[in-house]
Amino acid sequence: MFRVSLDNVAARRTCRPLYERHQATPYSTFLDANETDDIYSGMVMYRTGADTVALYDGTSATKKAFGLSALDKNDVIDDIAGIGIKPWAVWIGGNDAFFTIDAPAFDTGATWTVPTDGTKQLVYATSAGKLTTVADGDIIAELIDVVSATRIIIRLLLPSGVSAIA
Repeated sequence: MFRVSLDNVAARRTCRPLYERHQATPYSTFLDANETDDIYSGMVMYRTGADTVALYDGTSATKKAFGLSALDKNDVIDDIAGIGIKPWAVWIGGNDAFFTIDAPAFDTGATWTVPTDGTKQLVYATSAGKLTTVADGDIIAELIDVVSATRIIIRLLLPSGVSAIA
């Protein structure tokens, strides 16, 4: 459920699917009980158990990106406030799934430029679960467009960049 406080009635999710009807699915799971960080939709999640996820932190080679958070848990939108079991959803899908991502779900300090020479700008995850162009860790997506300094469009390349990226 989309829950915003009364002082944030104009709030909107930082991740919105563009092509998802058959290309991506919100995978139903639970947020790890130990997860305390702010999460914005569009941030990268990893599996901590058979049916739990947490914000990707890149601290171990065994932690592999699972998908993009479909829900929020932060000061603006808190989808699980007052719910003890922490139900969660993660966008997973093929390389034909496109998403619009708004800051702060991606690293606005990184260089976001769409190549014009036929190459692809790959998107990775930071140690804070944000999307970035800095090559470190799992490949998450391909940059499709830079709409503004605070909005990008990506194409999923999960899991861990195994889709055709050459």
